[in-house]
Amino acid sequence: MAVSPGSPTPMFPLGMALLPGEILPLQIFEPRYREMLAECLRSDNPSFGVVLIERGRELGGGDERHSVATDANIVEHHIKDDGRALLRCVGTDRIRVREWLPDDPYPRAIVEDFPDEAIETVGDSESLEAQYTEVAASIRSLFELVRTAGRSDAVFDDTVYGDVDRSFGWAGQLPLGQADRYAILAAPSPLERIAVLSEAVESVSAAIQFQLMD
Repeated sequence: MAVSPGSPTPMFPLGMALLPGEILPLQIFEPRYREMLAECLRSDNPSFGVVLIERGRELGGGDERHSVATDANIVEHHIKDDGRALLRCVGTDRIRVREWLPDDPYPRAIVEDFPDEAIETVGDSESLEAQYTEVAASIRSLFELVRTAGRSDAVFDDTVYGDVDRSFGWAGQLPLGQADRYAILAAPSPLERIAVLSEAVESVSAAIQFQLMD
């Protein structure tokens, strides 16, 4: 079942905010989510919404959820003999919950598309590009600092993939907390998103520099 604005959409609450373009491996074992998966797989383009839990736990229900979510396309799945399912999903479009429906038996919601606000002026477009350049330089410096300290050999990937905003791809490479990840996901425009990412990069850099002083 593909996410369809205006109709009930299956939702999967998690303790992480899924970003567009990000790969998400999942193991499905709760009976309610097995039923959800079976329903999704009846579609030619199976997907469901992934939403960050605001309060509560992933297991058992009774959690409180944020309102901005990400459509997750199922690109691979394997059903094991004991009924568990192993999934490989990729985050695609942002969606916003208009109304939560009863968990009957799995979480469902009425959703709507949540596209970025348009960049309306040449000045805003130039400002955005300048901020991309500045934030990318900060992330490269951060990765170089960590490599020099022997903590990681990871290399910053600043490749632009299709229509996915660079901020999402860059945020996915950083050790950000879920509050920062959600703020980046929920930012209404690329300009606001890159500003949120810039602040997060500064915080991570300061924390890592402090750790390296030990």
